[in-house]
Amino acid sequence: MNACVLPAPLGGGNLEVAGLSGAERTRRALAHAGFTIVAPGAAARGRTLFVAADAALDPEAARALRDAAGEGLGAIGASSPLEAPAALAVGEAVEGGDALRDATELGALAARLQSEGRLALADLDGAVCERVGSSPSARALERRMLDSLARTTDGFFARHFDRRLSSRLSPHFVRRGVSPNAITLLATIVGLVGAGCLATQAQTLQVIGALLFIASTILDGCDGEVARLSFRSSDFGRRLDLVGDNLVNGAVFAAIAFGAMRSGAAATSNALVVVMLVGFALATVAGYVFARWAERTGRGGDFRALYERLASRDFAYFVLLLAVLDRLHAFLWFASLGTYAFVAVLAIVRVRAGRGPGPPAAPAGEEQWA
Repeated sequence: MNACVLPAPLGGGNLEVAGLSGAERTRRALAHAGFTIVAPGAAARGRTLFVAADAALDPEAARALRDAAGEGLGAIGASSPLEAPAALAVGEAVEGGDALRDATELGALAARLQSEGRLALADLDGAVCERVGSSPSARALERRMLDSLARTTDGFFARHFDRRLSSRLSPHFVRRGVSPNAITLLATIVGLVGAGCLATQAQTLQVIGALLFIASTILDGCDGEVARLSFRSSDFGRRLDLVGDNLVNGAVFAAIAFGAMRSGAAATSNALVVVMLVGFALATVAGYVFARWAERTGRGGDFRALYERLASRDFAYFVLLLAVLDRLHAFLWFASLGTYAFVAVLAIVRVRAGRGPGPPAAPAGEEQWA
């Protein structure tokens, strides 16, 4: 289906929302949703999604409008104002679509289709589809978009601290065109440098290392936020993020273990280090196997939420507390218990899930967990 962006009054569409101008955000959303963007006029004949240049819409909203516009029908969002809709999808044989030249004409066409009983109201299920005609409305929409980036699986510190910082940094990354994968690499480098500091014997460097580890977790939140805000999500990016997370976590665990062995702070350090590192390796393998199983069986939902809660990186703040108290070696005991508990919980969930009927496979094209 084609998409046609119509000029808005007074050149609207240049207001920035979360690092992108309205026009650029609309263009990327339409491309992400699989639309071919055409110019107004004869090229916009047939099934077409007309979008006001001062509109902000999500790819999900564009797809919902497309699906609702059948033969001879038009469709707008159920909550859209009829006199000034942000977008209007028309099916085949809808007269007047090829004559639209300005976003102000969308309302007139929508009103005519409604009077003829040929206007469908699409349920956009919360997806963004609205006009952004002023700076206050742009700021309000940006705030809602940034608030929506939080996840129910975020840990306490991730929700109340990390997200507050990452959601303020992410629009700046988007504005400067920084790619999500570049942020992932930056987060990985910062985390590895932090791990190097944690391996030292100097308490000051250990505290700096813990702070760098926290900075890495905040940047780790930015890459996903930037991907969603700029419509640049990819399977490669999700896998790169997973590799980076595991690499940093492994380096932090190994660095703390190495530092404890050098200092001789733990009487049973050698055996404890082996136990912890084996536990970390088992947890990494178990997490990968669990993720692939959830993907293969279509059990994304609740199982993914459980995994993300268990794999929370809130423990970075515990590392900082121990570094400040000069008791970093105590982390070995907590890490040993935590990694084996993590593996045990995943194993129990996997066994119990295997006894019941599996859910239907994920629909074709649905984004799956990786």
